[in-house]
Amino acid sequence: MPFMRSLTENTVRGNLYVPVIGAGTSNTEFEFLTGHTTAFLPSGSNAYMLYIKDAQASLVSTVEAQGYSSYALHPYYAMGWKRTEVYNNFGFNDFISLEDIIDISLMEEYQDKGNDPNYLNQLVNERYPGKNMLIRQYISDAYNYKLLIEDFENRDKNKPYFAFNVTMQNHGGYTTSAENFDESIYATSTSKAYNKTNKYLSLVKQSDNAFKDLINYFSKVKEPTVICMFGDHQPSVESDFIAETLGVSNLSNLTPEQEQARHCTPFFIWANYDIEEKQIDKLSSNYLSSLVLETAGVKLTEYNRYLLELSKTLPVIDTVGYIDNNGTYYKWSDASPYTHLLDDYERVQYNSIFDRKNVNSDIFFIDGYELIPNSLQEKAVGE
Repeated sequence: MPFMRSLTENTVRGNLYVPVIGAGTSNTEFEFLTGHTTAFLPSGSNAYMLYIKDAQASLVSTVEAQGYSSYALHPYYAMGWKRTEVYNNFGFNDFISLEDIIDISLMEEYQDKGNDPNYLNQLVNERYPGKNMLIRQYISDAYNYKLLIEDFENRDKNKPYFAFNVTMQNHGGYTTSAENFDESIYATSTSKAYNKTNKYLSLVKQSDNAFKDLINYFSKVKEPTVICMFGDHQPSVESDFIAETLGVSNLSNLTPEQEQARHCTPFFIWANYDIEEKQIDKLSSNYLSSLVLETAGVKLTEYNRYLLELSKTLPVIDTVGYIDNNGTYYKWSDASPYTHLLDDYERVQYNSIFDRKNVNSDIFFIDGYELIPNSLQEKAVGE
């Protein structure tokens, strides 16, 4: 990621600790958007599938209370992780999914003919000549960002603009090659070749290229803009590669530090105007949206302020355990001096998710804002 790693000016960057490995994107989404941690939910559960049943305070309601429009983009099936229902309960105005981007019958024909990405690419190129929508069988980051820019340019200019974009290009698995995918990046300091890992690294390079184009576009936009990019989880590649990287013979009996290393992804917050540059060594995904709001200088909820204060003592709280500001790693089974802080956090989160009749709205919403879910707007794009 040469471009992303070169970002220093007007950039906050660091290491983000997420709740899942190899899959389960929506749990990381949930933590980012709500400020809650899945560590307090039953092990193995999925928050989107089980717990977002009605209106839920989130980053969406916080910016909408301040007059923002809200747009969600995920170029895969809308039904995945019940996103349509969940995004509606978060209060998004618009949600663009794969069904809005391409004729979904092309996906059905591709699946009927054996899931050959070259065949799908042929079908899509015939239907949408010159669009270059895909890398492998997924919408590319480059095309994804093209759609995002088009939506930004067509926004309601009487309102500030908020978009939440979950990309799809680098989704697993990493076994199939395709004519539209340049596999030119290889790990060269390993004991052997890891084919899945090399495919993933080649995809990440394509993501870096696309992100460079996105940043270059918004660097020329006059409207003050903040962009946050983060990884939802590490990829599901060869376990031998992960073990070699960690310096262990296998992935059983890892230390808390090694286990946490498997949950670490990078994050970047960039602005097209002057902001204070920072390097944050450790932060978990439940804190990140509060940091984005603080960086952007918009109004915070009481919950946002609470989370930012908590992060000063416990910068990482995730499904592995937690890390304090001295760099001490704890498992959930460990005794620690932070039990009271964690208990308080769990109670506040419980009030938001489960204690719906008694929820303290003043903590989670701004200035009495009332979130009323409505039917998401849908519109075809890419035509």
